[in-house]
This record gives sequence, structure tokens and C-alpha cells, in this order.
Amino acid sequence: MYKKIILASKSPRRSELMRMAGFEFEVRSKDVPEDHPADTRAEDIPLFLAKKKASALLPDIKDDEVIIGADTIVILNGKIYEKPTDREDAIKMISELCGHTHTVVTGVYIVSKSKKVGFSEATKVTFNSLSLEEIAYYVDNYKPYDKAGAYACQEWIGAVAIRKFEGDYFNVVGLPINRVYQELKGF
Repeated sequence: MYKKIILASKSPRRSELMRMAGFEFEVRSKDVPEDHPADTRAEDIPLFLAKKKASALLPDIKDDEVIIGADTIVILNGKIYEKPTDREDAIKMISELCGHTHTVVTGVYIVSKSKKVGFSEATKVTFNSLSLEEIAYYVDNYKPYDKAGAYACQEWIGAVAIRKFEGDYFNVVGLPINRVYQELKGF
């Protein structure tokens, strides 16, 4: 791969996954409103936002650069769980996810001056039930305020509450890195 990679995300988890896959990259992002048309299907929102984030940088890139934009949401029974606004919201989100299977969808948009690829990856995650005390312990100690669904599967809650994954584990962490790796071969 000869292109210089720009990761349009401040997520430390996405950066970690990119490093794990052996990529050299630069983090560069613009503040973009994370809104979408009201009639957008829940499953389509992450790709819409990933495209928005990557496209904001497109006018500034050189011919030898490629941008990766990504966005992740959690969906349970049609309800969208993005990042919690505060402690109470985080506790409420996790409480609603406990004892159920939800879907984590990450949209990825990879673009250069000459090519673009967009895709979404969905992973089903089944949570055990947790007590309110256990949920509060997690929120107070891990402060998951920058995470869709108010949790990170690679932290304490993943070890004790996640019973099953159906699909790409790394997608739940924040980036379906295997698919990203394969798609970047085309750039």
C-alpha cells in the first residue's frame, strides 16, 4: 500500500486497531455535526456519518493520501444508542442492554481523490443481566462517556457481562479492521 493513510477519528480504540494491523497513519479530523436525515434507517446512520467525517477532509488531501472515516452505533429493538450524555444516561443505556441481544453497527468510508468505498459491519452482542450496583461500578470506574451504548467490550463489562458475540469482535471495539485492511489493498 503506497498511500498515506489519514484516520478521520479521534477514537483511541480505532487508532489502536490500526496500529495492531500494522498501519502507519495520521489522525486528522474536523468537527462535523453528527446529525442525519430523520428518515434514515438506523442501520444506515453509521455509514452516513462515516462518509460525512471523511468527506470533510477530502478537499484538503493530496493525491497520495487516503482517508478512513468511521462511526459506530448500538441498536436494540429499533432504538439507537449513541454516546451517553452523562452518568445517569450511561447507567440507563446499560440497564436497557442487559439481558438482551443488541446489534453494533460500524460504518466505514474510505476515500482518496480517485476512489471511494463505503460499507457497514454488524455484530450481534448478547449481554447477561447485571445488577444496578454492577452497572454503577462499571460506569463510575470506566467512565464510558465516549462509547456508543455506554460500554467497551474490551473492559471489565465485556469480561463479566458479554455472553456471546455473533460477528466481528473488532467491529464492537470500534472498527472492523479485517475488512478495512482488505479494502485498503485496493487503494
